[in-house]
Amino acid sequence: MREELRAGTDQELIDLIKRGDKEALREIYSRFSQAVYNMAFRMLRDREDAEEVVQEIFLQVWNKAQTYERGRGAVSTWIINIARSRSIDKLRTLGYRDKNTELDEEKLNSNTDFSRILEDREEKNNVIFQALSALPENQRAVIELVYFEGFTHVEAAEQLKEPVGTIKTRLRLGVIKLKEKMAPYIKELK
Repeated sequence: MREELRAGTDQELIDLIKRGDKEALREIYSRFSQAVYNMAFRMLRDREDAEEVVQEIFLQVWNKAQTYERGRGAVSTWIINIARSRSIDKLRTLGYRDKNTELDEEKLNSNTDFSRILEDREEKNNVIFQALSALPENQRAVIELVYFEGFTHVEAAEQLKEPVGTIKTRLRLGVIKLKEKMAPYIKELK
């Protein structure tokens, strides 16, 4: 793999994927496949189904890279949202709806407060994007890894090369700031 790909930002890699660069897709896969698998497995509770969803997601990243818009959020958020949607679709195809069992979005998503806001309307996406953008970079990065990518505190610490205690502190402070920034909008957007 080209060394510049390993050093490239997620956005640079998506731009290369848009131009058909398969090595850029491999690098995006190596960066996000574990987080995507973790999320899919938590939702599906089946290793084979989660692995199948991971393949579908990265095929979609390859085929739909043109639809990614930088202004709507980080590449990681885009990929995790694809993963979440694909996992829910997979649950539906497995017959959960046929058994008259409603999908409980709250149980399916460990990121309840934030992901629920991200889902439906453009307005909600703008609120969360603005709130995240206003955070210090180190807090935003931790929140994206833990809440949107499904990393544990230990995994986030390894990814960011920081002590676990520092990650927990940044996460706590970031969530407090996010709640403060989003509080005026929460009731309005429900």
